[in-house]
Amino acid sequence: MLRALKTELEYFLPWLLGGLGIAAFVVILLSVLIRFVEDGDGPPIFVVAMFPIIAGMVVAFIAQSYRVEERRARLLLAGPLTPRQLAGVTVLLPACFVGLSALATAPMMALAALIAGKFESSAISVVAGFGGQFLAYAQLGPLAGESSAARRQQRSAAAAAGWAVFGSVILVLAASQFFMHSFIGQVGVAVAVLAAMGAAATLYQRRTDFTR
Repeated sequence: MLRALKTELEYFLPWLLGGLGIAAFVVILLSVLIRFVEDGDGPPIFVVAMFPIIAGMVVAFIAQSYRVEERRARLLLAGPLTPRQLAGVTVLLPACFVGLSALATAPMMALAALIAGKFESSAISVVAGFGGQFLAYAQLGPLAGESSAARRQQRSAAAAAGWAVFGSVILVLAASQFFMHSFIGQVGVAVAVLAAMGAAATLYQRRTDFTR
């Protein structure tokens, strides 16, 4: 499974690098404009960090779309992978994209701080909160895809359960916005992420058709 996950990451690496490149360009442009044109202190650090994390989330959605169009599940199942392992790849890919993008926030925040001439250390907790939120949004993609697949394959109970989890995750994420900087809010986001991943993986393993 890990080899398949690595292969998928390498396959979509150009998309991720492209997204991070665009994010870096926006960060530099925004920092320079605010610092030297408007005579400000530069954009808030949490705003800078949002761009690469959003890039990772967008790439996760792009990868999901390409995997469906290219029938990559069918290709991977031709090897020694089992449906359970392939389900693991499906839900771990978004986490990897967002995680790698989160790592890229460090040099971008450092660059923005260098241009602005200051660094807001208190913004790190805010960045972590946004990272968790965007990870949860990225995990909604596979969950929605598997819920739709269950409905298409006439697994009505599975489809209903999948969409119920989807709606519950949305509600939890909306509620956690009011407690983003607290322990309760962080726990809520973590539960939402795990629930989305678990439901998507379970639905995937119970597919009756892996060609789409």
